[in-house]
Amino acid sequence: MLHPDLKNKEFPYKDITLVPNRLPNFERDEVDLTTDFTKKTKLKTPLVSSPMDTVTESEMAILMALFGGIGVIHYNFPSIEEQISEAEKVKRFEAGFVKKPICLSPYNKVEDIYKINERYGFFSAPITEDGTLKSKLLGIVTHRDVRYQKNMKLPLKKVMTPKEKLIVAYRKNTLDKNDIEAANKIIQKNNLDTLPIVDENFKLVALVTDSDLRKNEAYPLATKDKNKQLKVFIAVESRLDLAKERIKKGCEVGIDGIVIDAGIVYREQIEIAKYTKKKFPDIEVVLGNIDSGQMLKEILKETRDSVDGLKIGVGPGAACITQQELGTGRAQASAVYDCAQTAKKLTGKYGKIPLCADGGIKILNNPDSDINKPGDITKALSLGSQTVMLGSLLAGLDEAPGEKEYDYKEEKMVKKYRGMGSPEAMRTRSSVRYGIDKTKIKIAEGKEIKIPYRGSGYDFVPRLIAGIKQSFQKQGFRNIGELQKYADIRPLPE
Repeated sequence: MLHPDLKNKEFPYKDITLVPNRLPNFERDEVDLTTDFTKKTKLKTPLVSSPMDTVTESEMAILMALFGGIGVIHYNFPSIEEQISEAEKVKRFEAGFVKKPICLSPYNKVEDIYKINERYGFFSAPITEDGTLKSKLLGIVTHRDVRYQKNMKLPLKKVMTPKEKLIVAYRKNTLDKNDIEAANKIIQKNNLDTLPIVDENFKLVALVTDSDLRKNEAYPLATKDKNKQLKVFIAVESRLDLAKERIKKGCEVGIDGIVIDAGIVYREQIEIAKYTKKKFPDIEVVLGNIDSGQMLKEILKETRDSVDGLKIGVGPGAACITQQELGTGRAQASAVYDCAQTAKKLTGKYGKIPLCADGGIKILNNPDSDINKPGDITKALSLGSQTVMLGSLLAGLDEAPGEKEYDYKEEKMVKKYRGMGSPEAMRTRSSVRYGIDKTKIKIAEGKEIKIPYRGSGYDFVPRLIAGIKQSFQKQGFRNIGELQKYADIRPLPE
């Protein structure tokens, strides 16, 4: 319920408060934050990491997915291949059946195992006759086979466990039935690191690893696809000719969706959405950004079945200066409310469209504080968004790209964070995001700032989630649906 004094007015998160009117009768951990990022991707935590080059690459996307959110990998790399490689790392991090394992031949060297670890973070590699899935399995190499080996040029046939000593499972009993539990039982019974899955001709068709079994137990909230792999989205340009190759290569490594990322929705985004759904119907499409119900209505009218989610926010980010420089944009809280109210009215005509509030979540200046500003996140959800996209709140973590450094003036550890419209970011590819890649004169819409270093995300994110749940509990709401239906949203006194 929005207070009458707020209707038809512009207001940011800092100008509103959520008034508790209920007596809570449940524990904080009973709060359920399950929500929708898109029409098909359900999250157990409403957190999305922003596709910014100081926020989301593979490490951040993995962190977010493990704790029930999702990451969107930025496109501001020198090449498409580098972005796709980051997405591939996420998909390979955890899997039920690894259907495209990296194989080596018996003539590959020990050094090749270490190269695999450097790129993908694991040592296990099946050994086949010709190093591909097209030939028979001869053995397997795991970390225990090479960890004390000093001769990097030694052929793998000298260190591998041969097929005669391998315990394997057959595809007809596991993969064909999509029965990961049967495979896990074999791993546990025989204390295995890796279980090869073979066909009747002893050709390798998949792998299952013990590390994935342990990860399943450690991260029960994890956002996964039907093959038990972590989900990941990639950002693509608002240029159809540029986006086509990026989408195609992303699909080859198994991405789950794309965010067509721009400071504001360009008409060409609609063409990209339609193209994607026609060529790759299983790929989910999120458009962005919008800031009004009128924009939302126009997009739904033209796209209908081609869009699975929308991002809200023009200029509210900590490192964004669009509103100051160009005099355009909107207070984020009122933008979220306007879009959500319009989406609600159009549900009968177009179906539900999940909304992601992108930007405007402020961080505390005190990096030592345990309170990680969950209040703005709860406010965004109460106003009608299903998820919240985070940039500056996550950029200070170890998992964000970039190195921490000591700020002698502030006498504390910091990390650099920049808007994608900053001059530094636009030296690579992000000028496309603002529709000025074809112009000689580029007007900056972002800046580079220093933010407090916040340590490991594996400590930070669980505390942030606990803070959000505590905010819900204080108001007496068990889930996002109750919050959006009954929240008492009032203006703060000036």
